[in-house]
Amino acid sequence: MALKPAEPQAVVIFGASGDLTRRKLLPAFWHLFLEGLLPEGIAVVGAARTEMSDDQWRDYARDQVKRFAREEPSDERWDEFAKRLSYVAGEFASEQCMEHLRERLEWCDRTQGTNGGRFYYCATPPAAYPAIVEGLGKTQLHREAKIVIEKPFGSDLETATILNRILHSVFDESQIFRIDHYLGKETVQNLLALRFANGMFEPIWNRRYVDNVQITVAEEIGIEGRGAFFEQTGTIRDMVVTHLFQVLTVLAMEPPVSFEPDRLRDEKVRVLRAMQSVEPGKIVRGQFIGYRQEPDVDPHSQAETFAAMRVYVDNWRWAGVPFNLRTGKKLTRKVTELSLSFRQVPYSVFKGTEAVPPGRDALVIRVQPYEGISLHLNIKKPGIGFELDRAILDFDYDSAYHTPLIEAYETLILEAMARDHTLFTRADEVERAWEVVSRVLEDPPAVHFYEPGSWGPVEADELILPRHWHVMLPPEARER
Repeated sequence: MALKPAEPQAVVIFGASGDLTRRKLLPAFWHLFLEGLLPEGIAVVGAARTEMSDDQWRDYARDQVKRFAREEPSDERWDEFAKRLSYVAGEFASEQCMEHLRERLEWCDRTQGTNGGRFYYCATPPAAYPAIVEGLGKTQLHREAKIVIEKPFGSDLETATILNRILHSVFDESQIFRIDHYLGKETVQNLLALRFANGMFEPIWNRRYVDNVQITVAEEIGIEGRGAFFEQTGTIRDMVVTHLFQVLTVLAMEPPVSFEPDRLRDEKVRVLRAMQSVEPGKIVRGQFIGYRQEPDVDPHSQAETFAAMRVYVDNWRWAGVPFNLRTGKKLTRKVTELSLSFRQVPYSVFKGTEAVPPGRDALVIRVQPYEGISLHLNIKKPGIGFELDRAILDFDYDSAYHTPLIEAYETLILEAMARDHTLFTRADEVERAWEVVSRVLEDPPAVHFYEPGSWGPVEADELILPRHWHVMLPPEARER
């Protein structure tokens, strides 16, 4: 189905001078403009405390697009896009700032055809959310509007509940879009197609055939100067409750009765409600050696830069199947993948021979890099005799489609502008995710140290014994 431009609307980016805006949002709006996916009546208003004129904001936006976008800002097309950019400076808690914003939006309606449509993107630290929401409510700028809230949605169950209460005091749930960019990734969305558009997988997508599930989100980089953030947040709050749990719910959910957004989200919430609370003994917290020497980090810090845990989904489909999750900084390489390892054959006809199966069958979804899907099987090795070997049946986007994948933020912005909640999280979903990890956050186990460039502390390997973590080799290594 071809995508159509959304209705006319004025976009307001709160936190317009911040890192998220320059790296992701400005390039995303630029690409959507080039593809003709933005409405004819569109304006992008930057809002931040930093003092800038409209022309300075346009110059700033062009510099960031040139640096971070796939397509550089060519003069003719950029000039057309830049006409839609303007800027409002001020403190979000200030009534004067919100009145100034109201005047600018009315100007956008008159001169740029935005026709009263409003789309607010909160690209600020979470501490600014209440002031933004309350300010929009006081000035009546919330009516018929859409608002995007970036993660983290609170720092625990209590703060998430308070944030939802603040949002609902001004906005209806249908107006709120809680964004987790992992749900916008092409390969995560393709998991829905893999499961529900193919008859061959559904009969084996359950405890009878699946031995264990693994989700790995590993990064080579460190904390990138965000010591103060990590000291307050840590990896569990930053990654597990958001990205990993979101991917887990898509992987484990029951087939929805339709692709209507709330029916899809109903099934994701049911997975979270079926999950056992994570016990401190079923999680390993790690910290890379050298973290305590980073700027703004406590020299005795117990903040985790790595987390591995085993969780269970107590329902008819998944009872007894361990879901092993891990994520961390300063690991061996950047990789995000999901794997389902299947049970061994019930009886080996090769018993008493030298033909020993070298491994379990596995279905691996590579989210990044080398995006694709692989099926790992045991086969006969060519030659005299009967020796078993491993084979990989592989699909990858690059060779199949020869086109770059759309950025997650582009997909999610477009969906939110069109009021489609399919790829966004609901209030009850957020609160239940925090509830699952509440015990660990209240009584966290001590961190274990690990060498930068490793796969994390050895305790993470011990956590899932007798199984082992699976990580797909990059194509160049597999070819050798």
